[in-house]
Amino acid sequence: MSSILIGVDVGGTHCDGVAIDRQTAKVVARVKVTTTPDLKECSGQALRQLLETVAPQEIARVVLSTTLVTNAVVTDRLEPVGMLLMAGPGIDPNLLSDDPLCRVVTGAMDHRGKELIPLDPDSIRRQLEAFRLKGVAVVSVAGKFAVRNPAHELKITALARDDFDYVCAAHRLSGSLNFPRRAATAYLCAGVWRLQSNFVDAMAQTVRGMGIDAPLYLLRADGGAQSADHFDNPAEASLSGPAASIMGVLATEQLEEETVSFDIGGTTTDIAIFISGAPLIEPHGATIGKYKTQIRALYNRSIAAGGDSVLTVHEGSIIVGPNRYGPAAAFGGPNPTPTDALIVLGRTEGNKEIASEALSPLAAELGVTVEEFATSAVASLCKLITDAATAFINDINARPVYTIHEMLDDHKVAPQRAVVVGAPGKAISPYLSEALGIKTDVPANYDVANAIGAAVAGLNLEVNAVADTATGTMTIPEAGIQESIDRTFSMEDLEREADAALSTLAARADQLGEEYQTDATESESFRIVEGHSFAGAIHRLRLKVRPSILCRVKE
Repeated sequence: MSSILIGVDVGGTHCDGVAIDRQTAKVVARVKVTTTPDLKECSGQALRQLLETVAPQEIARVVLSTTLVTNAVVTDRLEPVGMLLMAGPGIDPNLLSDDPLCRVVTGAMDHRGKELIPLDPDSIRRQLEAFRLKGVAVVSVAGKFAVRNPAHELKITALARDDFDYVCAAHRLSGSLNFPRRAATAYLCAGVWRLQSNFVDAMAQTVRGMGIDAPLYLLRADGGAQSADHFDNPAEASLSGPAASIMGVLATEQLEEETVSFDIGGTTTDIAIFISGAPLIEPHGATIGKYKTQIRALYNRSIAAGGDSVLTVHEGSIIVGPNRYGPAAAFGGPNPTPTDALIVLGRTEGNKEIASEALSPLAAELGVTVEEFATSAVASLCKLITDAATAFINDINARPVYTIHEMLDDHKVAPQRAVVVGAPGKAISPYLSEALGIKTDVPANYDVANAIGAAVAGLNLEVNAVADTATGTMTIPEAGIQESIDRTFSMEDLEREADAALSTLAARADQLGEEYQTDATESESFRIVEGHSFAGAIHRLRLKVRPSILCRVKE
């Protein structure tokens, strides 16, 4: 029986891979390779090295976590998107996007889903033709009340389908009424579609070429693994790196105390909070680059400071980062880094002579010894991280606190311990503990924790249920359900039907934790009035499996 869980996490500095035996909950193989601009190449290299220890037929699944989508967003390398908006009365569509390819088209539904302004198909065809002549190959469509009635979005999708490679209709991504976030989410979905599709196709060929028949998954921003072939919203693969870190901490640590975690990489440090053993979650959707989205994501804070950040001196002070120009000088890099400082201090392995030579000019500039400079450099990195953690906690305490389990009323976050993972984690931990003033722990396999998080992340499952008592129908597409209902059918009835459907899907899957739990991430009911009389009600519900781990990894 196949029992090996493969996790590959592509970070800014390293691509880590692990193989975990689900039956024993132990890491049986682990690799670390240098991240290259070609993420397919370094991911494939990590897989090939893992196969030196485990046989292809032993593998139950492969889960990838990459920076691909996030990098495309933050570096503004999205494919040009033809964006069509139906804003309707009450909102200035110019506030939604400053993209020159954004167009507002005639057509609107009211808040009940009744057509308020009809579409103008000829005008839409002209806009689509203008996009095509400009070389645009992907389109996003968003209507203000399309979640109440998607007819306009579906019509535009039908008009565009034959002339464009991909069309994203926003109502398919979320049932929430927040129109600006829904429009931004659809825009990102279309903008990264080709990039992710090409990556998935290439990785699928790589995996199959290695003789691995196991399913291929991508890690989502909410910590759930989803089939690479059925990613309705490619943008949900953004922020998978921080999600992998959080799931890795869940898999390697007992978290009874309120805990702050730090994933210290070569380029960045990711900070997360755990309350009662559960990570926090973005209640309204993640902000990715400049885009406020409806993408469900685990809540974290990233800063541009890590073990390979360049060290400089400015006006008598040590500056850490924000740039990284390569590995530490001791490993052939062009600049002195905190890793070089840790090598000089004997906290980690490396060429001490080269590290000292790299730090020597900066130490001389401050009039101190190399060892004194190294100590101050590490302290400067720890202060950056500590200050960022304090600001993150203050931001959390200024708003309602949501964990993946519940909303906590009037809770004030005050971590009693820290968990440190990432390649420099063990070396930096004592200094960070002193800066934080709390106990700091480093789990086993700390340097590949992200890959562990990807490997053991539970499968993402969801159902989207809709009941319309006016038409007498109830549908749950994911479970293939379409049934007749009567006028008395309520939201409570829909919740029971959706829960049963999700339980059926979960029973068919073998990639869920034994005690998985569900969340209603979107829920709404509204009455339909025709003329002057009540015609019925529409109930909508999105039910999801909470982020979970398949097993807690043993040392």
